[in-house]
Amino acid sequence: MDLDTVISKKNLYPVFQPVVSLGTGEVFGYEALSRTEPDVFSGPITQLFSDAEKKGRLWELDKICRKTAIKTARALGLKRRLFLNVSPESIYEHDFQEGFTRRQLAKYGIDPAELILEITEHSEKVTDKTPDLKHAVEYYRQQGYRIAVDDVGSAYSGLQRVCALNPDFIKIDMSIIREIEKDQVRQAMVKSLVTFCKSSGAGLIAEGIETAGELDTLLSLGVMYGQGFFLARPARIFTKSSSESYVRIISFQRNKQVLEGSTPETVKKKSDDVKKTADRQITNSGHGHVVAALAAPGITQFPDTPVIEVLHLFQLHPDCTLVTIVNTEKKVLGIMPRTILLDLFGSQYGYSLHSHKLIRELMITDFLIIDGDSPVEEVASRATARAEENLYDPIIVEKDDCYIGIVTIKALLDSIVNVEVAARTQEISKKNRMLQEQQTIQDRDMRMAELVQKSFYCSKAPHTASWDCAFLFKPMSSVSGDVYDFYYNKDGELSGTSLFDVSGHGVASGLIGILSKYLAEQVFTSYANKPLEKMLRQFNSELTKGKGMVENYLTGIFLRITGNKIEYVNAGHTDVLIKTPSLKNAVSVLGGNSGNFRGSFIGIEGLPDDYSTITQKFTNETYLLLYTDCLTESRNLAGDELGTERLKEIFARTPQGSAKEVLAYLLDIFEAFTEAVPLRDDLTVIVMKYNC
Repeated sequence: MDLDTVISKKNLYPVFQPVVSLGTGEVFGYEALSRTEPDVFSGPITQLFSDAEKKGRLWELDKICRKTAIKTARALGLKRRLFLNVSPESIYEHDFQEGFTRRQLAKYGIDPAELILEITEHSEKVTDKTPDLKHAVEYYRQQGYRIAVDDVGSAYSGLQRVCALNPDFIKIDMSIIREIEKDQVRQAMVKSLVTFCKSSGAGLIAEGIETAGELDTLLSLGVMYGQGFFLARPARIFTKSSSESYVRIISFQRNKQVLEGSTPETVKKKSDDVKKTADRQITNSGHGHVVAALAAPGITQFPDTPVIEVLHLFQLHPDCTLVTIVNTEKKVLGIMPRTILLDLFGSQYGYSLHSHKLIRELMITDFLIIDGDSPVEEVASRATARAEENLYDPIIVEKDDCYIGIVTIKALLDSIVNVEVAARTQEISKKNRMLQEQQTIQDRDMRMAELVQKSFYCSKAPHTASWDCAFLFKPMSSVSGDVYDFYYNKDGELSGTSLFDVSGHGVASGLIGILSKYLAEQVFTSYANKPLEKMLRQFNSELTKGKGMVENYLTGIFLRITGNKIEYVNAGHTDVLIKTPSLKNAVSVLGGNSGNFRGSFIGIEGLPDDYSTITQKFTNETYLLLYTDCLTESRNLAGDELGTERLKEIFARTPQGSAKEVLAYLLDIFEAFTEAVPLRDDLTVIVMKYNC
């Protein structure tokens, strides 16, 4: 099938290859790659793009691939970053610059911050357009996208391009990675890139990792991220890193942590306090504490590790006395004591004989290995029965045929002579029981406070002849510090509303909220014919007196409605947003952007009560948006706040409809923005629509 048919029928599909963090072994993001079925296009996918470039249809092919990738990623439930390949030729296209990709992201609810545009070039055609490309890249970065430069180190992607574009991510070409463990020149090049990325703040990604040796070398060089068949192959669904690569990454990082922290002996000493109150509670048939409670992490290596690397480890870390050899299932295969390896290399021909071997060829297979459930006393007896030359060697501990760690003779003897352990454990257990009882009482009180609060707050939004309202009330925990209410006149028409945010959390803020709601209703009714700022001063006075010594304070707003006129007063609260159809759905701040009408907090004695009233008339189908600060201060996975300006943009885009429909639209976007990030505060949102 030819290129024209592929483009017209759009029979391409995406696969996603994980980009893996070499710090954690977890997936950092996914690169979207395009594929066709064999009966659709028999050649390599690169040939398809090459044909498209020759025929001047590269933008069309890019567009199909990108749209399909975004749509599929969202359908699969994207929760990681998405790398999209973009040719430099496509970036110059007018349609791309008009926001093709951004429109697709908005359609499928993907934040631009989650998308990484990966600039890929396979020819010298654009090497003289770096200044133009730089301007284009800066434009997309201002739109919220992040930029990656692909194939760094290949024929057409040099450091000049990297410096010019200042990318967020740099991807090292696989030609540099191939068998890098055997090439010190390429290792030095990658090390330089690691240093460059640390200085510039860019993320460094190694492409084409296909062997354990390549991965181990890149880990030792400090590369941040990796991609390749050894880590994970491309697939039509989102996959995780392979078990073998994950184990190697975690083992390397654990060894690094142990070596950078201290020796196994002092690592054990630092964790003793925790182990005395937790691990040492594990006992075996009444024979005392088990040896697993004393195990320190130790240093492990895989059997295919070159002997010379273990030698360098001992040379760099004089306090490391033993390396344990394990496979990827953590089964112990042997040990390599420091003294034995140094003796082997210290002989006349030791370096020549052993420097090219793997550690499995020299490891010791006759050593003391103990089950983790063995009593400490039994282990001490077996350890002291060893030959004198091995008497002080650390003991290997395993459980269910898996490596746990090592125990030194000093730790073993310290455990035996520590006669206070049992008494201390009993004391801590008693305190834990007391804390659990207190927690049970606190939970009961919290449930009671929750029931009281739910019964005290209104559960339905007003729907009157002139006003259509909807609201969301979502406490962070059982009891909320947010307070809302609606007020009606004698004819049943909406006459006002209030919204407050009590400082703090828990029962105390919930009870202050109930008190505030009661006092606000009383003051609103009794001061119906008085200036709104005077009513707020009275509320402030009564609340300050009523809550006594409780430290919680409030921010809040009152709205009073008379026909098509609203009076509004603000006490240190978030702004009220107004959307006016007569101004083409423009969104503004009720009272203006200066905020000079916003007064002091409520409930703090001695603060000036400098409140002022804002008055405004409304036209038909005017919308008001009231909210607590959780709405604008919530963050996404990238750490970005929603913010007031972004909220204004979202509110401006809401389609005309009922208050309930507008609220649902806002919350859908809010939930997509904060996906996988829990709320850190109580959330209340009120939408009011005026129908004259």
